[in-house]
Amino acid sequence: MKRKIKIIVANPAGNITIFVKDRMDRAVYQTVANQLLAMDFKGEQVAFMHDAPECGRAEGKMEMCGLEFCGNASRSYGLIRAKELGIQGEGKVFIDSSGCSEILTIEVNTDTGYTKVKMPAPSSIGELDLSKLPIDDLKVNPMAEMILRRATAIDFGGIVHIVISDIKPTKETFDLIKEKVIEVYNPPAMGVMFCNSLDSTMVPVVYVRDVDTTYFEGSCGSGTTACAVAFGRLLGDGTHNFSFPQPAGTIDSAVELYKGKVEAVYIEGPVELSEEIEVEVEV
Repeated sequence: MKRKIKIIVANPAGNITIFVKDRMDRAVYQTVANQLLAMDFKGEQVAFMHDAPECGRAEGKMEMCGLEFCGNASRSYGLIRAKELGIQGEGKVFIDSSGCSEILTIEVNTDTGYTKVKMPAPSSIGELDLSKLPIDDLKVNPMAEMILRRATAIDFGGIVHIVISDIKPTKETFDLIKEKVIEVYNPPAMGVMFCNSLDSTMVPVVYVRDVDTTYFEGSCGSGTTACAVAFGRLLGDGTHNFSFPQPAGTIDSAVELYKGKVEAVYIEGPVELSEEIEVEVEV
């Protein structure tokens, strides 16, 4: 059955996210998402908007297609809700997001599109032994072998990110690491953040299990958070600010550490929103 639905296309640092405004059952998420991603919006992911829960302080609820967590989508949705709520200029919006057990506070400026979110703290931080993977020929500098053995694994509950440095970002390498992550964590979603210590850039690659998709993303909010945590821990206690240029845009992040523990971590940056668009899909 064909159905006309309304969408908003968000651009948070190039991580193009298509928001479905019409209420949808989870059973059709993937069917609808596949059609939207095939349209000419250059979308990388799809999120579904819901009414705010009747209890609690959330002012809106969103679910990613694979029910994973996404920092970029969360801050984009915060801006959408702020505009719907009539907030002018600076303000705060509280949202409920898939893959996250806590209510997120999104700081917004509806005039400039600037958004900032305090991200959920990692549920665990560890190391993943990748030293036996056959990727030695992909090193981009002599330090890669040492860094590879210390690949940081950061679990946010809804997604696990692996932060590695100075390894070429290829699909083949990602698939090798993915197999190891699934073996150890079996998460609903996982990413590898390929960081380059020579120019501080990052290439995020993300896999979502329930929809079986792998994307070289324009940017990644939770991946940016993972990198801030990983590199911040190397610097010790205090507040550490980072800026991570990614293929389609830059995301800024700050991490606060006390006695080696992550007290808070933030990501921020501008979000561009389209006007409401009507499209037709088969459901």
